[in-house]
This record gives sequence, structure tokens and C-alpha cells, in this order.
Amino acid sequence: MLKIAVCDDNNYICIEIEQIILDYSIQRDIKIDIEVFYDGKELINYIENEHCFDIIFLDIELKTTTGIEVGTTLRNKLDDYITKIVFISSKLGYERQLFDVQPLNFLDKPIDKEKLIKCLDLVLKLLDKEKKVFKYKVGHEFKQIAFQDILYFENKLRKVKIATLDGEDEFYCSLANVKSQLPNFFVTSHISYIVNYNYITKISGDSILMINEMNIPISKRNLKEIQQFQIKFNF
Repeated sequence: MLKIAVCDDNNYICIEIEQIILDYSIQRDIKIDIEVFYDGKELINYIENEHCFDIIFLDIELKTTTGIEVGTTLRNKLDDYITKIVFISSKLGYERQLFDVQPLNFLDKPIDKEKLIKCLDLVLKLLDKEKKVFKYKVGHEFKQIAFQDILYFENKLRKVKIATLDGEDEFYCSLANVKSQLPNFFVTSHISYIVNYNYITKISGDSILMINEMNIPISKRNLKEIQQFQIKFNF
């Protein structure tokens, strides 16, 4: 799923961009989640509350805070150099100010539909290259780790623990959301666990032994999935 934010204090511009994106999702058969903001501070508050986007279409001339200030906060304060930013403006001359924010592109008003679509195509290509890593957020810090270095995920109430070859970490998320981002060599063994089959050393009737000696339960509900997984990967 592609997660997109549109931030412009002009309601018409937001509607126009949103419609182009929705049409794009239908034509490309891609699931896209769009959030619309009319204020830069509202967007930053949303991101600070453990939300993230793949791309933000961001108006430069916002009323309460400029798009450049929003972009600078995202890059410098929140240390997010992963989210792609496309600035929107009806004026020229911002190029030098935008340099430090590292935007993906720049859209003029009125919106050029074809240029916007090219931005979306580019983001999909970039994300495809980034598919080899799992991205998550801890506080204001954005992190990423190669899928091949992940042992398992464990549900910890409102948090998820990620166990890797180098240690452990925790972040706010649901296990279902994590599962939607994983490649097919991860399997759900229990309502609270998703494991990387590459690091399984033994599968018994009701448990999985990982390479780090961690015993992970297999629930009756997930037993069939584990059995299908064993057949598929000849474990």
C-alpha cells in the first residue's frame, strides 16, 4: 500500500490532487491510502504521533507555517530522510531554499496531471528498490533493517518487538500492519508472533525453535499455515 499525504490550505487543490491519485490507484491497481491536511502544523503533529507516509505533496505557501518549514522539521527535527516530498507552488524562486529539504520534485499550480503521475511512478520505482528493508519508527527516529537480518516479530500490547541478528528493538504498531509489509518467507505461527523461516532450526508439534534458541509457540489456529509453509519451502 502506498501512503500519501496532501497538505495545502486550498481545498480545491487538495480535492484535485486527491482525485488524480485515486484515478491513478484504479488504473495501476494499487492500494493507496490518502490523508489530507490543510495546515502544516497539523501534518507535523500527525507524523509525530507515530504516523508516516511514503510521499507528501506539500504546498510551500501555507498560512500558519510554510511548506519549507514543514519539510525542514521533517528532515532535521524528526530525522526523516525516507519520506519523499513533492512541493507545490504557484510561484518560482524557491529552488535554493528547497535544496536542504531534498525534495523529490516540484509541481506548479495549476496542477499538471501528467507530471503528478510521473512523480507517483517514480515513487513506486524507488519503493520497489527499497523493498529489501523493513522500515519502522521509534519516537521521532526513523529506522530500517534488512529483512534478511530479522529473526521474528512479537506483539507486546500496543508495541511490536523486532528481534534481529544484532539485538532487539520496539516500536508502536500492530502485528497485522507489520505482516502486510513482509515478504513471503515470514510466517505467522501465533497471534503474537511472525517468524523468518530462514532462522528456524526446528519445528515440533506446538513450537518453533529459532537460531537464537528462542522457542516460539504454534497456535492451533495457525497450525495449518505452518504446515502449508513447510510444504512450500520443503522444511
